[in-house]
Amino acid sequence: MAVPKDTLWPIVPHTAAKHQILRKYLDAWLPILGKYNNETVYIDGFAGPGEYTGGEPGSPIIALERASTHRAKLHGDLLFWFIEERPDRVAHLKSCVAALQLPGQCEVHVEQGTFAEKLTGVLGELDAEKGNIAPTLAFIDPFGFAGLPYALIRRLLAKDKCEVLITFMVDSINRWLKHPDETIRAHITETFGTEEAVKVALGTGDRAEALKNLYYSQLQKAAKFVRYFEMRDHDNRVVYYLFFASNNSLGHLKMKEAMWGVDPLGEFKFSDATNPHQTLLFKLDPLGRHGR
Repeated sequence: MAVPKDTLWPIVPHTAAKHQILRKYLDAWLPILGKYNNETVYIDGFAGPGEYTGGEPGSPIIALERASTHRAKLHGDLLFWFIEERPDRVAHLKSCVAALQLPGQCEVHVEQGTFAEKLTGVLGELDAEKGNIAPTLAFIDPFGFAGLPYALIRRLLAKDKCEVLITFMVDSINRWLKHPDETIRAHITETFGTEEAVKVALGTGDRAEALKNLYYSQLQKAAKFVRYFEMRDHDNRVVYYLFFASNNSLGHLKMKEAMWGVDPLGEFKFSDATNPHQTLLFKLDPLGRHGR
């Protein structure tokens, strides 16, 4: 879908599938981290307005609702940090948060700004004080590919007990890969953390597959465990990959289970083109990919 210009926009099936993965993972992550840590942090780096035109909850509200569901299992404090660049969406998100009844141990901060700017500032302060961030899950869900530099992702993953769930907009990157504008090419290089990304345009074969594989290998340099889930649109074209990266084996297992919950066949993919009421006995992958 095109980047929405209005404050709210309609949800699409693959977004709902992504939110289901997030919801299932939070159902595992919140009780585990909330039990053994005095503070746990959830970051939504491209938070949006908090809901869709049909009233469906956005990712910040999903996170807060899951915290409310598990309130009896949460012994430490939970800090929710929602970052959104557009002021109209910030205002709407604040109204959505205000309508909720949250557990007393939940602290919510909604800030206007960019994910890269805000997180860079916080990590800079922590490094200056030789401090460490509390166990953190960062959900990084942009519409495009600018604003999520690989160096920042790697810096966050270097912190103890930090994980990321990233919407990697491979279709958008692929469409802009040969653009002559050096600024756009610089954004692509920054997203991957290597100039090898723009060189993909010179190769043959499936460029989207090559870009996905390159990002996968880059994340493997920053985390012990990396997993991805493929999202396709109504034309069955790959739109993005949902990447998870963590240095924790239990977190990796729980994310794998969350992804299985959306695709029980274990192929880790979802397509808007698939009839949700049709039972699929099996699917063939023309590229021969199996477990990630």
